[in-house]
Amino acid sequence: MGKELKISYDKEADVLYVSLGHPEYTIYTEIGPDLILRLDPETHEVVGFTIIDFAQHFAYNAPSSLQIPLTATFSPLRPVEELKTA
Repeated sequence: MGKELKISYDKEADVLYVSLGHPEYTIYTEIGPDLILRLDPETHEVVGFTIIDFAQHFAYNAPSSLQIPLTATFSPLRPVEELKTA
């Protein structure tokens, strides 16, 4: 069975967190303004992402916590190394 997709929003900090499974220690790379890609430190697979200043980017009043029963696979369209230079 796949890992559960978890989405949480910190309204005070205005940060959206999206993770596959329980968020654990990750390495990360900033792939754009206010967008951080989180990677498993051993496999370098994408395990989540973070959007800083979420409300500034999206006109949406997100709740403080949201759990959606979905199965997801994070696969960048380009290799992570290319995303760093984009």
